[in-house]
Amino acid sequence: MKLRLLAAAAAVSLSLLSCQAPPPPPPQPAPAPAPAPAAAAPIGTVRVTASALNVRADASTNADVIAQVKRGERMALLEETESWMKVKLSTGQTGWAASRFLDREGQKPTARKRGRCPADSDFAFATTPTPNLSDSPKHGLVVVDATVDTRGNVVSTKVVQNSTGDDALAFLTEREIRAAKFIPPVRNCAAKAFIFTYKRTF
Repeated sequence: MKLRLLAAAAAVSLSLLSCQAPPPPPPQPAPAPAPAPAAAAPIGTVRVTASALNVRADASTNADVIAQVKRGERMALLEETESWMKVKLSTGQTGWAASRFLDREGQKPTARKRGRCPADSDFAFATTPTPNLSDSPKHGLVVVDATVDTRGNVVSTKVVQNSTGDDALAFLTEREIRAAKFIPPVRNCAAKAFIFTYKRTF
């Protein structure tokens, strides 16, 4: 009887051992982090030939301007395409500038880079609008959108806001901006038409 009890206990122990879950696998080591990409090495040095040159986030005149550099400034050249150069500024920033306004040191400047093509620029006033006096007792803001052609002339105007409620003040504001003269913005060697928003407070 005693031998039977021992045999039964051993069978139960073996049964319990066979039901236990296998031990978990040992933890795997974490993968090593990827090495950081190496910074591009300069392939040369360039010098600015325009009076002021925009450095943009991408190789496009529609890209954001991240900096502006002056004539004579030197920058490291990182990459070059047909129309653009990727440069590194003294601040460490990198961006793109139009290659026609940069001379690569050690190369002769082309005729186009010597100034036959104007640098990209924003508009400027050649003749500023002169505010006229008014006898109107009304006060407020008049906003006029003026369409400017490629010669810098205001060719049309449109009142977009007149909080004064006085049409005569709106007419006066349009007359003021029509008398102004602009230097239009330049993009890719060509003057561009644009819309200027003129605000007048009475």
